[in-house]
Amino acid sequence: MLQINLVAALAALPLLLSLGTAPAAAPVSAPAAAAAKPAVAQQNPVQEAKMQPAKALPPTASSSVKVVDTTAAITDPAWFKKAYDDGIRLYVMHSTAWGTCEPWYRTQPQLKMALDGGLKIAVYTRDASCWQGGISAAGPYTAQLQFFALDVEPGSPPVTRDMVEGVRSMGVRPVIYSGSGMWPGLMGNSTAFADVPLWDTNTSNLNYSTWTADHLAPAPVQYGGWNTDATMRIGIQQKFEHSLNGVPVDLNSFDAAFLK
Repeated sequence: MLQINLVAALAALPLLLSLGTAPAAAPVSAPAAAAAKPAVAQQNPVQEAKMQPAKALPPTASSSVKVVDTTAAITDPAWFKKAYDDGIRLYVMHSTAWGTCEPWYRTQPQLKMALDGGLKIAVYTRDASCWQGGISAAGPYTAQLQFFALDVEPGSPPVTRDMVEGVRSMGVRPVIYSGSGMWPGLMGNSTAFADVPLWDTNTSNLNYSTWTADHLAPAPVQYGGWNTDATMRIGIQQKFEHSLNGVPVDLNSFDAAFLK
């Protein structure tokens, strides 16, 4: 019996040894193998996003407001209240007697009616050299002027740095009114005034009944150093001679962020 058992034991030894061996690893699928790669080999998506150059976002027109400018005499306070109800937020008036630098006697009464009607106010003169008389015409309402516009168009003198600084010296913000079809010929396309906010002009067949304020429409055209990302216009004249409740006005859109 002992000899037989020894022979049987020796025969069974390979089987017994195989029972103590660790099983072979299961095959690893391709996706699992990829997931098993060291983390240092993978790009951190957050870090990758930070490495990408920031893209400049285009300006939006969501902050635009409706504006009118006019040389007309307005005697009815209700006109200004109706204009406000119609969505107008800024009234810009010619403040000297036409063809002179003398303050217009209608300036202060009309500015007061505009303020009483809820509108903001600003003034301009067709002759930019009349800036002093134009601002003085506002009298006690000077501090409430949003700006004085130096008009640069055919028939007016070239704007100068002295005019700009003169307006500032009276405590009023200067802006320049012009257009891409006027400034290059009148001012040699000078870029020396690109630090002064631009009231642009580009009129079209605007439909008042569907008009939505948008100071970026029509699309800005670069000239005089303006209408770049850093010098985008603050206003645009979009239509001439529209009859608003019986008064001829020009229609404009302005960047609300520019107004105080």
